[in-house]
Amino acid sequence: MNSEQSAPCVIKVDGLGKKYRLGVISRKMLVDQIESFVARKLGREDPHSRVFERNKDSMPTPYDFWALSKVSFEIRAGDVIGIMGRNGSGKSTLLKILSRITAPTEGTAKIKGRVASLLEVGTGFHPELTGRENVYLNGSILGLKQSEIEERYPQIVDFSEISDFMDTPVKRYSSGMRVRLAFSVAAYLDPEILILDEVLAVGDAAFQEKCLEKMEETKKTGVTILFVSHSAESVRKLCTRGFVLQQGRLVYDGKVKDAVDFYTQSLHLHDTGEALHVLTNTKRSQLLGAISSLLSHSMEGGRVLVDVPVQTDDGIQVVDVAWVSDERCPSITGRQTYTAAPEICALLHDGSADRKAFLRKQWLLFKTGAAENWECAPDGTINVRTYAQTAKRLVRSMPARLPVV
Repeated sequence: MNSEQSAPCVIKVDGLGKKYRLGVISRKMLVDQIESFVARKLGREDPHSRVFERNKDSMPTPYDFWALSKVSFEIRAGDVIGIMGRNGSGKSTLLKILSRITAPTEGTAKIKGRVASLLEVGTGFHPELTGRENVYLNGSILGLKQSEIEERYPQIVDFSEISDFMDTPVKRYSSGMRVRLAFSVAAYLDPEILILDEVLAVGDAAFQEKCLEKMEETKKTGVTILFVSHSAESVRKLCTRGFVLQQGRLVYDGKVKDAVDFYTQSLHLHDTGEALHVLTNTKRSQLLGAISSLLSHSMEGGRVLVDVPVQTDDGIQVVDVAWVSDERCPSITGRQTYTAAPEICALLHDGSADRKAFLRKQWLLFKTGAAENWECAPDGTINVRTYAQTAKRLVRSMPARLPVV
């Protein structure tokens, strides 16, 4: 533990956010955009509209979309970070900012060290150049001398297994060949920070296994690795620390095993049709992850849910973390909000809210079917209340305090 703390910080992200303005620019060229804009303003037919598309008198309504919002973390040298989250949660956007491909809208991302990125098929390759020329190009970008690149070149070719095509333009490569060459370049040009997106899924199974073995070797050399994957097993096997992103926010940062559990359980989130409650700080994220992990390990035959809206006589009450049995789940999830409370409802309490209002919220959940209400303090202590004082607790091996910092 002390050795981890003494390792230098190589990535520091503080309040990172990325906003896109949607509904403004389409895939057309700028001159086409101008012609379409003028035509629509004059109420004429758009000369660049698709066949049978009628949009002469309508303008797209632009709106802001935050792909990332208020993301903060620190990564030390030698950390192997697994980043998980649903499609659209902001994983690729985060990696593009860290790779200096795109700039953040707000916040800062400070990186110390030579970065090699493998984000998408063909990223970093010039399509007109050959495979050999692209190897030297990438090496030069990383700051290596020509002699250093030449020394590593045979290893890159051997690992990629496409030696017969190294003098062929990359634009003629298949997606699998591009991935093979891209991973070989990233792994053998000695980066200090290696950033990998979900690109290995393009390769065949044998090459995926070969890449994972190479990443295991690279990890032992002290290289910092950021690895995005939907494969929970690969993340659990390779990484030492896990991040979980939801709707552009970092909702969990902790041990990889607990992060994988949190991610897999979060796949059962109840879809309210509205935005989930946002997570405002790392402490809240740690509490949610710790409670979710405790419930998933202690309870069987049910689901762990996050940000659950429950319809009560006094309006909608949101439960931070909940557990509902498989038998009961179908009968209470038929609407946008739960028609009854799950068996276990965990509520985070920071001590600043009105105490009476907090207790009233618990009572309303009891009235709608909750068997237990957990009051979770910022230091990780949990106060369990049952509907009846004589009722047995559902989680018998309750720790004295959750493992939060």
